[in-house]
This record gives sequence, C-alpha cells and structure tokens, in this order.
Amino acid sequence: MSFSTEIESEQKQPGSQKELSVPFFLLLITLITYAPLIRQLGFYWDDWPMLWFELTQGPQGFLQAFTIDRPFLGYFYYLTAILFGSDPLVWQIVTVLSRWLVAWAFWWLLKQLWPGNRYIAIGGAILLTTYSGFKQMPIAYVWGNALILLFLYVLSYGLMLKAISHAENGKARKYWLFTIIGVFCYTYCTLCTEYYTGLDLTRGIIIWIFLLRYLSFQQVPFWGKVKKTALYWLPYLAVFVAFMFWRVVIFQFPSYQPVLMTNLKTNPLNAVLGLFERIVQDFYTATWGAWTEFFRFPSSETTRAVSDRLFWLIVLAGFVLIAGYLCTLHRRQKSAPLAAGNAEKWINQALLLGAAAVIFSSLPYVVTSLSPGLEFPYNRWLIVYMFGSVILLPALIAWFTKSPAKRILLISLFAAMAMGGNLLNANTFRRDWNNQQDFVDQLLTRIPDFQAPMYLMTDTNALKYETDNSLTGMINLALAPDSTSLNLPITVGFYSTRFSKGSDRLLNGEPFYQGFRSAMFGAVPKDIVIYFYKPPACLRILDAEQHGKLPIFPDQYYDFISLSHPGKIMNGKRDSNFIQTAVFKSVPNDSWCRNFQKADLARQFEDWQTIAAIGDETLPRFSAGEASEYIPFIEAYGNLGRWQDVIPLVEKVHAMDRELDPILCPILQQDLLGQMPQDSDLFDKIQASLFLIGCKISY
Repeated sequence: MSFSTEIESEQKQPGSQKELSVPFFLLLITLITYAPLIRQLGFYWDDWPMLWFELTQGPQGFLQAFTIDRPFLGYFYYLTAILFGSDPLVWQIVTVLSRWLVAWAFWWLLKQLWPGNRYIAIGGAILLTTYSGFKQMPIAYVWGNALILLFLYVLSYGLMLKAISHAENGKARKYWLFTIIGVFCYTYCTLCTEYYTGLDLTRGIIIWIFLLRYLSFQQVPFWGKVKKTALYWLPYLAVFVAFMFWRVVIFQFPSYQPVLMTNLKTNPLNAVLGLFERIVQDFYTATWGAWTEFFRFPSSETTRAVSDRLFWLIVLAGFVLIAGYLCTLHRRQKSAPLAAGNAEKWINQALLLGAAAVIFSSLPYVVTSLSPGLEFPYNRWLIVYMFGSVILLPALIAWFTKSPAKRILLISLFAAMAMGGNLLNANTFRRDWNNQQDFVDQLLTRIPDFQAPMYLMTDTNALKYETDNSLTGMINLALAPDSTSLNLPITVGFYSTRFSKGSDRLLNGEPFYQGFRSAMFGAVPKDIVIYFYKPPACLRILDAEQHGKLPIFPDQYYDFISLSHPGKIMNGKRDSNFIQTAVFKSVPNDSWCRNFQKADLARQFEDWQTIAAIGDETLPRFSAGEASEYIPFIEAYGNLGRWQDVIPLVEKVHAMDRELDPILCPILQQDLLGQMPQDSDLFDKIQASLFLIGCKISY
C-alpha cells in the first residue's frame, strides 16, 4: 500500500486525532532543530540597526526608518517592537515559533491541495521546518518579523483553497469570508516585502491543481479551465498587479536596480544566455545544493569536536523521530491505495509545482542581478526558494521509488541531516555572539569617552555576521547609548566599501557622509579613528606614529593609517555599560585584552606609571595573543628604569615574532638614554637582550 494513499475517513473528518498530532510533531521537530543553543544566541547583522532605532527613537522611529524602501514595514516593526521589546532571547523564541507557524500553514496548504496524501503534506512540512539552505534564523529581530509576515503569506494560500472549496460547494458567503481574510493576509505581507512576488505566480498552478478534483472542472474545455482558474485567482492577482505598478512605476527601485533590463538593452543575447545560466545555477543551489550541503559520513574526523558530536546526536534523534512518526502514520492507514494513474498524477503535479516555485522565485532576484548562495549573506534569499524545493524533493523521491519504506527513510534522512546542519549553523552564530561581546568590552575599555563626531574606520572584519552598518548600530548603543539624535555621534565604515576609489578626497580634507536609514552621519577626515581587530589578537586603535612601522597589519592599512586621529578618544569614567547590561546581559570576565586596552589607553597619554601598574597585575596571570601587545609594557618599564622587567618581555617578544626586533630597538635605545642602569650586572643583561634582537646601545 502506497504511503501517499488518499484517506477517505480523514477527508470526511479533517479534525481527526491523527491530524491533530501533526502540528505538535512539527513543533517538536522545530524545537529540536532550532532551540538547543537558543539561550546562547543574540543579535546580528541588520538586527543592530533595528535595535538602535527601537532603543533610541522608540517603536515610532521605525515609521520614519523604513520610508526609503519599505514604508509599510515600519508599521509592522512598530507593532512588534511594542509586543516583544529588545530582549534577544524573546526574539529568538519569536523566530522559532514563527518558523513553526509557517510549517503548520504550509502543511495545511498541502493537505488541501492533495487531500489524504500524507507523504507530500507531512513530508513537505517536515522538510520546510528543517530546510537548512536558509541559514539566517538566529538573526532574530529581522527574521522574527519576516517569518511572521511569511506565515501570513503562506496562510493566504490555505485560505484561498478553503474559499474555493466553499465556492464549489455552493457556499458563497463562506467563500467571500475566506477570500477577504486571505487577500488581507497576502496584501499586508506583499506591501511589507517584495520577497515573494515571483513565488506568487504559482497561485494559478495551485488553483488549477486544486480544481482538478472536481468533476465539473474536469469536464470543461481547456479555455474554460483557464477562465475558472483566473476568476479564483483574480482577487490576489489584482493586488499583485497593483503592487507591482506601485513598486516599479511609482516607488521604483530605491535599493537594488533592474540590472537585467539595462543588460537586455545593451547586449540582449548575452543577457538572455546569462539569465538562463543564472536560473539553472540558482535552481541547483536551492535544491540539491542545499539538501546535500551537510551530508557526510561519520568518522573519527567528523566526530572529534563537540559541535560535530552534537551534530550526529541531532541527526540520529531527528532520523529516529521522523521515521518513527511517518511509519506510525503509515501503519494506521485503513483505506485502499490509490490507482497507479492517480498516484502518478500527484507526482507529476508536485514536480511541476515544485519546479515552477523555484524558477518563479528567482525572477525578482534575476532582474536585480542578485543570486542566492549557501554562504552568508546570500542565503537569505533561499527563504523564498525553499517552498519549491521542499515540494520537489519528496516528489522526486516518490518518482524514484514506489516503496513506502524507502520514501520514509529518504525523507527522514534528508530532514535529519538538515537538522544537524542547522545546529552547526547556530553554533557559528553562538561564537559570533561571544566575539561581539569581547569586541564591545574591549572597545568600551579603550574608548571611555570621545569627541563627537567620530568615524571608526577599519578594513578587516573578524565578526562574521556584521557589516559596518551593523557595527554602527552596535557601537552607538555601546559608546553613545544616551544619544537620541538622528545625527549620529559615531559611525563605522569599512575602507574598501566606503572609499573604494581611494582616499584622495580624505587626504584633501573633504567632508563625507554616511546614511543609516533615516539617520545620518557627517564628518571630516580629522574625525577618523582607525582600528584593527582580528582575534585572538586584541583590538588596536591605530596611531601612525606608534603603529606606522609595526609589521603586523594587512598591507592596505599602511595606505590610510595616516588618517587616524586617536586624539578623538578622551580619558574618563563611563557612566554606564548599557549594552552589556541591557543587551548582552553579561558581565565581562577579566582577560588579557581587557587589561591591554587599559594599558593602551594610558599609552595614548604616555601615563607610564599606570601602564606599569597594569603590567604588574596582568603579566603574571595572562599571556598576549600577539607579540606586539607587550610593547606598551616594555616602553613603560623602560621609561621608569625597571630594566629587570624589560628584559624578559624583550626575550618573549623576540621568541614570538622576530619581525618586531627592528621595532623594539629604537624604543629601548630611547629609554636607555633617559634611564641608564648603574648596576653592571643588569647592564650586561640589557646588552645581551639588545644583542639578541640585533641592536646596539647608543651612548
């Protein structure tokens, strides 16, 4: 008996006990997939700008923030900000539950589209729950909102089919009730985001497949079928056409430009060939590429790390649960199997719908020359492609084998591997959240106060899921939490992104500006402070005089290090550590880098006594992650004549990085001029240390 058999009893009793278990099982799979690390996740990427607007402008700030690209989305963020606040754990929970609601709505849709076909309905919903191509679930503020809207969007399909069912059974009032609710859900989601405009072209196919169950539809000619399908599609199609006119003609393209249109005008043949190639590549990425990304065989190499062992634990648990659940449902089937012809028909329908959903999903992105990928940040677009992918996969499996056992095992295997992949993905976000906290702690220690405006420039980003726009929100909450002005006091910029044409205009002293949605930052070159951050080394605030010849930075830094003005940083006592208490909700541990930042701040003001005191407390307990981090302590001890403390540090730096020998030599020579030791034994040891690094004493 086929696992895709239609269940007559369940068609008559859609609220049966067996069906009621499906949402709860989907919730269980959702929690196993996304909840294990939920308490160790935080905010990332575009979460930070959104968080800044909420905490400094209040929820009403979103109304203005989104006027430039998605004006209706601002009202939705306004509502969710009031409901859910700014706690990262709350947003992680909202995101996970929203993913479950999307899966539930998708199951309801498939259950109506192919009634009684548990294989495609439940299997597709499980695959949608676990789909690992879309990897941005932990970016909870942004995708928590997006998934709520996505739930409304998917729900509109189920409501549409429910309305058509009532219409075909002569219940006009119920048809209009479900249609009005469905159109409202669809309209609001579409006004908030254009992500699903391509996918929405599958509505016609879905309506056609749904109507094929009715004898009256089967008996009308082809064009009669087209007309009836179009009439049921019309309420949604009218919204679609109106939205596209508003978005393309009136609102136009505020963010991404229609590159394809330009290419078609200049070189139509290459544009068409490139379009075909892109669609094929994107199709592969969203389907086979996404489903097999985390496939691996267990071995000593793949079980060594703790995260790998957790991966296999989740995979095993997921496989057993899913296979066991599907087998239990299969054994409980009582009705006769479908005829072979009907079974083949649903497979062909699912193959058509799945392929169309993947291809149609790509249309908005192809037009704007955006292509999904499996790596951050390009995997965000796979949230649209996944619907076609999770219909296509079970249909292909069903086409490949008629064995219910094999179908169950293959669906369970793909879903379980995706569950493990989502855990590995969440673990990278967990590490990034820890790195963010370390970065902010060092920044707060190194910059207790500053003269606004200050432009923090860098060209190396060790934080995997943050851009300079993300860091602008984060650092304003860290260094200027009390500022509510839309004229930002501080901004972060990546040199290669913001000044890709070179630094000539900066060298000429020209002012520059950087937008932050409805906020703005303006400065002149003397407001620039350059930093470098690449763990395990500590954060470095760069000074051309101090670091210009230090051979530890990427080459491009030496091209613009002269632009750094660390004098913008002031010494003082911070009133509060708002971001650590209100957002990170953690107290930073004492560490080498924390103490190094204190010493580096004192080095800016040549406060040798303070540096030496920090060194006395820190050096016995911690070790530097990078050899040059010992240099401020060598300078301080040398200036204070504490040569017995200088010598071991010089030897340690030499052992760690001999390229720093030429940097140490002039520092030691300068210190010796002012603090020549009188003890002959100590002097001999100093000479030996200098000889070790190829340096001579200048008298």
